[in-house]
Amino acid sequence: MHRYASWVRGLHLFHDETITSGSLSRLSRNSPGGILFPKLEWLHWDWDVGERSVPLTFFRLFISSHLKRVTLNTRPSQSDAHIPWRQLAALVQLISVLPTSLESLSLLCGPEKDGPLRDAISSLVCRCGPFLRRFDTCVHLSEAAIHHLTQLPNLRHWSTIQCPPRTVPLPIFPSLENLRLEKQAAAPWVHLLASHERGTPRNGLTPATTLTDARVTLTSLYFVSATLASSLLSSIAKFRDLVTLYVWTDCSDVGSCTFRLKDENVGDLAASLPRLVNLQLGRPCHSNSCHTTVTSLLSISSHCLDLITLETHFNTQTIVGDMQCLVNGGAGRDKAKCKLESLVVGKMPLEVRGEDNETVVMGFKVIFPCLTGILAHDIRWCELRVQPRS
Repeated sequence: MHRYASWVRGLHLFHDETITSGSLSRLSRNSPGGILFPKLEWLHWDWDVGERSVPLTFFRLFISSHLKRVTLNTRPSQSDAHIPWRQLAALVQLISVLPTSLESLSLLCGPEKDGPLRDAISSLVCRCGPFLRRFDTCVHLSEAAIHHLTQLPNLRHWSTIQCPPRTVPLPIFPSLENLRLEKQAAAPWVHLLASHERGTPRNGLTPATTLTDARVTLTSLYFVSATLASSLLSSIAKFRDLVTLYVWTDCSDVGSCTFRLKDENVGDLAASLPRLVNLQLGRPCHSNSCHTTVTSLLSISSHCLDLITLETHFNTQTIVGDMQCLVNGGAGRDKAKCKLESLVVGKMPLEVRGEDNETVVMGFKVIFPCLTGILAHDIRWCELRVQPRS
């Protein structure tokens, strides 16, 4: 094996690998300098938190001087599981010896508020230099670590679960392109990065005094929000070059529809973000109580010509009349449209009489000329006979 060790540049270790601690122990004894793959550049370790998992102490076998990308990830089903203290101590030790010259670092493991783990990751972040382009973690960081990340000149991708600190040095995130806010608590970052107002801090946050760089550089935004309201969209609209916008809301979590937008709100958003390719504005629910109609779909299709994926709420109670007006020459009918082929409607209900199906289909074809399918839970959507191309 050592004959080929110098050829290996990347390694992905899965949690169900058959490799054993004994095998790694024997390999380590015969590894020059204690490094198994001396020219390894990237390592992805899906780690099982169970007591029988391969000990993290063997991680040192893979820390070559060429290492640029590291991902340490617990199994998704165990993301909130208790980690045995020996494993947790090994995890803290592992993090402390990671090189600070990494270009990509994803530490998706461990309790999110564990003190020693938080301190170890925060310390590592504060020592990372300008090479870091990607950083992901599911652990709360210190304020000093957050401040350091916001100033890194080449950070392109960042994933976090925590809210902004009370004060933020400006400007921030000079090169950020992809932002993932994995918990609702982190959503205030959207307003902070979009702000360029002067005045008194609001909600404990320091408003930016100049245009934040993220408003110019950000192309992908994912975040979790309890509701979708116009105030939120007004902040999102500041990121003019967004290509992907994914807002995660789930009405089933609260038992009622959390979609609070109107057609004009969605229209303003679409007009502000013409480069959108992927748009998800909350998971469509079954309540059918929202105030948006198919008019919002027309706005999106007319303004975002590169759109290929779409998921949003719209009320279907008046869909027949709305589509009839559109087919009969409604406003916007003759504008250029996007090339969306599949529309996600989720759990939205549809109550249309058979004789009106054709009107609805014709309306959808006006809005989305390339539409070939509708993804829905309600089988009645299938009766519209929007079939994929053969």
